Amino acid sequence: AFLQVKNLSLQYGNQPILNDVSFSVPKGKIIGLLGPNGAGKSSIIKVLSGLVFPKSGKLYINNVHQNSFSELRNKCGYLIDSPAFYPYLTAKKNLSLLKKISKCSTNIDDLLIRVGLVDVGSKKVKHFSTGMKQRLAIAQALLRKPEMLILDEPFSGLDPNGFLDLKNLLITLNENGTTIFVSSHLLNELEQFADTFILIHNGKIAFQINKEELIKSKKKIIFTFEKKLSLEAKEYLFKLGGNFEGDLKVDLHLCPSEIANTISNLASLECTLINVETHTILQEKYFEITI
Repeated sequence: AFLQVKNLSLQYGNQPILNDVSFSVPKGKIIGLLGPNGAGKSSIIKVLSGLVFPKSGKLYINNVHQNSFSELRNKCGYLIDSPAFYPYLTAKKNLSLLKKISKCSTNIDDLLIRVGLVDVGSKKVKHFSTGMKQRLAIAQALLRKPEMLILDEPFSGLDPNGFLDLKNLLITLNENGTTIFVSSHLLNELEQFADTFILIHNGKIAFQINKEELIKSKKKIIFTFEKKLSLEAKEYLFKLGGNFEGDLKVDLHLCPSEIANTISNLASLECTLINVETHTILQEKYFEITI
């Protein structure tokens, strides 16, 4: 793993925030940090950026133990909270100022091309949309050519087009070798493109799974029927482990390969489906802790 965090605990005064959190970040992957608001996601990111200091915990980079979490700054670019720039300057001038401060040699024009802001020209940042500001924030995070990007709720405030643009940008950056660690309280956003999912709740890790395991795992299927089922259909669903909610709705857990066959068998039993709802194991765990 590129990055390993072991037994991370954080508290403010007597208030525990993170409790014995351990996880690893494989090189070249997109890791999604999930959880409801207040779960501890931002606290983890602030520890990783050296902004707050944990009560305990160990950091390993490429299997080498580090003296403090601040050591990670040399290898990471960050987007924490909402991006802030000089509103009366252009994207290029903002980045040029940051380049001088960072004392790095990155070509600003190339960077603007990478994040899709090459055509904004002399437009001042105060006239940028939320999505454009997020792109500029990603460009700022890439200035020092980091191995990893750490992004805290980067999709906040974006419309569907803005989300799609930023998602595609992150996928492209990842395909070009950048490891990405991204937090969100919205499960559907991260499920679209992350490789590994870490679900956090009340300062603890509640669940971890990677994309391959998620795809193979059983899914919760909720069938809604047009009319009451025959005795034969009910017996068939009971054998599959079906759990009835009234006369018209049943939920059961099926492997992906079993779903189409089950629907076909129900059709042959003259059951008319009017809705099929599918939840992954990750969605189930998320709903368990948020409802």
